Amino acid sequence: MQATEVELGLPVNSVLNDTYKIKEVIASSKLSFVYIAENTQEGNQIIIKEFFPNDIALRDLDNKTVINRVPSTKQKFEDLKDIFLNEALIMQQINHRNIVKYINHFEENESIYIIMEYYEGMLLDQYLKDYPINDRDHLYTSIFLPLIDALRYLHKKGILHRDIKPSNIMIDSEGNPYILDFGSAIYYKTAENYQIFTSPGYSPLEQYSTISEQGVYTDIYSLAATFYYSLTNVIPPDISQRLIEDKMGDVRKYNKKVSVFLSKMILWGLAVQAKKRCSSLKYMKLVITIEDIVNRIMNYFKENNSN
Repeated sequence: MQATEVELGLPVNSVLNDTYKIKEVIASSKLSFVYIAENTQEGNQIIIKEFFPNDIALRDLDNKTVINRVPSTKQKFEDLKDIFLNEALIMQQINHRNIVKYINHFEENESIYIIMEYYEGMLLDQYLKDYPINDRDHLYTSIFLPLIDALRYLHKKGILHRDIKPSNIMIDSEGNPYILDFGSAIYYKTAENYQIFTSPGYSPLEQYSTISEQGVYTDIYSLAATFYYSLTNVIPPDISQRLIEDKMGDVRKYNKKVSVFLSKMILWGLAVQAKKRCSSLKYMKLVITIEDIVNRIMNYFKENNSN
């Protein structure tokens, strides 16, 4: 993170809502700052996400108030603020053991703040570095089955996450996964058009359009891309590179331990055209479960034969 970005964040020890004391900036994006803070009334740590559109915002002279930089971007500033508020309102409706827990949100300093539970752990892309490619069997049941369960929960509520990727999945100190960042999330059954939010390698074709229909298959693509990366250490080619000639490599090209069955399942989830893509997380859950059972049986015989 660049020093200038940190300097634009709230000063350390700033107090929000007469309750939350800022300890440090831990992340920033084009739309926000993320802080670790202390709840001074209860003594526990929490996470705060602050609306701050870096390209068009500044701090006022009090070093806290968020202001629009120039008059020509006033409408954009307000539109982005509405998107940020929508994230808070969506999170308010969610309660699942594998999704970051919403605590509160409020407006202050001409900005919006989302308060979330703090988790001791690391992001999935960092977590994977502790395990060689051929030693990731535990991911099936400890990481991906819970993620599928969390996504099915969201979809039943009519919510698409639209930004599943390794850097939006937290693994806590006990190995439990949590889906983070609902900045791109929408109620897909009622949406009339779609804001374009994309992550290279992880976003399907329909997310590059404001009018293309989006559904469960949209999150399936991102989850399959995350699964692909988790088993290969290779980010899938961006969808724009696959339109004319699709050179998507088979998972087994990088990891022979993955079965043909699971490899084909992942590629099905990564189909460029939505109509040709896996349409239900039930199929993915079934294949992952079978893969885990087969691996357990094979490991059992290997251990007994070596004794």
